Amino acid sequence: MKHTINIPKLYCPFPSRISPLVEKVDQHTFRWLHKFNLLQSDEMYEKFRRYKFAWMTARTYPYADYEFLCIANNLYTWLFVLDDQLDNIKPETDSVRERPFLQKIIADFMNILRYDKVITPAEGGDILAALSDFWSHILKMSSTSWQSQFMLSFKATFEAAVWEAVNAKRKQHPDVTQYMNLRTFFSGANLGTDMIEVASKVCLPVYILQNEQFQKLVDLGRRVVCWANDLFSLSKELEHGDQHNLVVVLMNQHNMSLEEAIAEAAKIHNKEVRQFIELKYKLPSFGSWKVDDDVRRYIDALEIMVRGFFDWSVYDTDRYHFTYAEDRKKKSLVRAA
Repeated sequence: MKHTINIPKLYCPFPSRISPLVEKVDQHTFRWLHKFNLLQSDEMYEKFRRYKFAWMTARTYPYADYEFLCIANNLYTWLFVLDDQLDNIKPETDSVRERPFLQKIIADFMNILRYDKVITPAEGGDILAALSDFWSHILKMSSTSWQSQFMLSFKATFEAAVWEAVNAKRKQHPDVTQYMNLRTFFSGANLGTDMIEVASKVCLPVYILQNEQFQKLVDLGRRVVCWANDLFSLSKELEHGDQHNLVVVLMNQHNMSLEEAIAEAAKIHNKEVRQFIELKYKLPSFGSWKVDDDVRRYIDALEIMVRGFFDWSVYDTDRYHFTYAEDRKKKSLVRAA
């Protein structure tokens, strides 16, 4: 069933940027997709081209170098390929949503990351080989402490994805609290914020990463990306009967109409953006000019990431279909210097 989704204006007062390398990154990604045969038809390649994932990556890390942008876009494209495969399950392939099957896949993924395994398509298949390729490149660009953190985030992402898939298999509706707690993980938003350190060439000490206020700020950044995405992707999820969307969860739990739930999701988004801004100005000094500067650079990059996902959804991609409060006419791109 087709739904007309009208999204109210969302509060997102962060700077809009895009890397001038976006076209080159896009060309690289399609060579990479072909190299690992990740899409099964010319029609799928054309569909992914219209999704413009390179624009998403170039907006979220506008100051990163070409090598990082290519590697990051490989990861995000790989994740979207998996997401689309799970979204388009047929009755004869529904077993892929069974917990044992998914846990075996996660174990295969984690073995690549833990043991730096190099997998070829002939040895492990295209999906594992593509992940192995991503990991072999990001290892050269990151610290061992960052790699350890990324492994934890990666495992959390796919464990949350198992929860989502099992719910879908059993046709279970998540409650609002459960959904909001897990959304930043099965969306991969935690991976996106982890990648900021490598993109910005910032290495935050463990005591910063474990600071309660800093963690809350990063979590709010992830959450507002997810709530905006739930609004922008709503028509796609309604079409697939997907219950894992904030709007749908609000409708189910609070007996709201579609319009009421959209308005409530937008209200939650806007409230948490304001909480993010308020908390940003309450962060303490961490006792070192260098550390404070790195924290500031990270938070600046986090704000750009939040805005980058927003701009990609509204102005670039053909993945989502909705009417936004503002005209969807293309605005002038503010390119990173």
